[in-house]
Amino acid sequence: RKRRTPPSPQEMVHPASSRVGSSVLLRTHEAPAAKVRRTAPSDAVVAAVDPQGRLVCVAHLDSLQLFAAEEPLAPRALTPTGVVRSVCFSRCGGVLLSGGDDKAVRAWDVTADAAAAPIGTWTHHKKIGCVAFAPLPAGGETSLLGLWADKFGEVFAFDVRCPSAAPLLKLGHLSPVSHLAFTPGGGELVTADREGHVRASRWPSADIIERYYLTHTSPVEVVLPLAALPLLLTAAGSGAEVCLWRCDGAERLWKRSAAELLRLLRHAAPLGPDAGDAPPPAPPPAPSPVAASASAGSEAAEGSACGEGAVLRCACELAASRLLYLGFDSERTLHALEGAEAAEAELRPRPGLALELRSPPLALQSPVQGRLFALCEFELLCFALGEGGRLAPSASFRLSELPPPSVSSAAAADGDEEGEE
Repeated sequence: RKRRTPPSPQEMVHPASSRVGSSVLLRTHEAPAAKVRRTAPSDAVVAAVDPQGRLVCVAHLDSLQLFAAEEPLAPRALTPTGVVRSVCFSRCGGVLLSGGDDKAVRAWDVTADAAAAPIGTWTHHKKIGCVAFAPLPAGGETSLLGLWADKFGEVFAFDVRCPSAAPLLKLGHLSPVSHLAFTPGGGELVTADREGHVRASRWPSADIIERYYLTHTSPVEVVLPLAALPLLLTAAGSGAEVCLWRCDGAERLWKRSAAELLRLLRHAAPLGPDAGDAPPPAPPPAPSPVAASASAGSEAAEGSACGEGAVLRCACELAASRLLYLGFDSERTLHALEGAEAAEAELRPRPGLALELRSPPLALQSPVQGRLFALCEFELLCFALGEGGRLAPSASFRLSELPPPSVSSAAAADGDEEGEE
């Protein structure tokens, strides 16, 4: 039997510690660090606008309502059985998909004379993270293909018009999928997961991965393939990174924090490609304690004014006008950028086209050319393109207070995010 050699004094580790490589991590009884949330907030509001701009669907917890975008009609209430995490309209606008924590995907007929009952339900074994519709096939509308992504990281495709057909597994991530977005041509499916991994897969052969967009290490809030320019905009939910990519080669053109991007937009500075990997400038000398104490209050106020802690919450493209609108958390201004004709990598701020809202936006969509829909807290704003390329308010609707959630749905939404998925 081999005799065990006693450890040397240099190798001895405190019994209440762990040895990692050549360093010793001492376990203490301090309070654990705050857990980083990697799922959507339990009270998040999700919305979708149909491609014709006639209907708006707003979901909050287990409440699902349809609003007429341009008519002051009472909303139609749909009846899901759990917290709704994602909604999406079909390309023709007649079918609505919803999915959420009840592990079911439902298809709703939203035509004017249809009853408020699902036309198809697909029960899954995991919670649903997001839903989407695939591009229509070249042969016509003989099939209507829907997609769902679950909290296990798998993406399934199913025929909406044939509820009895079994769903087909198309691709998978190693963590819950948060976004499903098709490129304007429909040839690629861009997906993002909870760890910040963004990748493009060939469609309909989604098992073929075309490229990865690797920068984010935290959940992604925005995934927007642009139609007017071959670019992709992504943003982390933490506000640490906002990236612009070239779609074809996954080349990252620039990376900014949300706070830095907001400062550049406020000063109308162009957002060109990154300058390179030049070393950062040397830090300024530390101020004296008296000076630091005197400027503490002014720095806090200046940090708030300069956008510290900002998060890019939503983004929307008006492709015909080559305009991109950005909405930031706790910011009531929708900032406008225009794609440069000469250099497709450059986005130029257009302060004159900015839009002022009464509250920060929750979602932005432009299903119809020349129109923009902004969902704010209990308010839906519609903008139409007018003279001089400016968007002007065309309609404003005060959304009624969403009904309180049921006890079971509220308890499920507020439960531990690390529980059963």
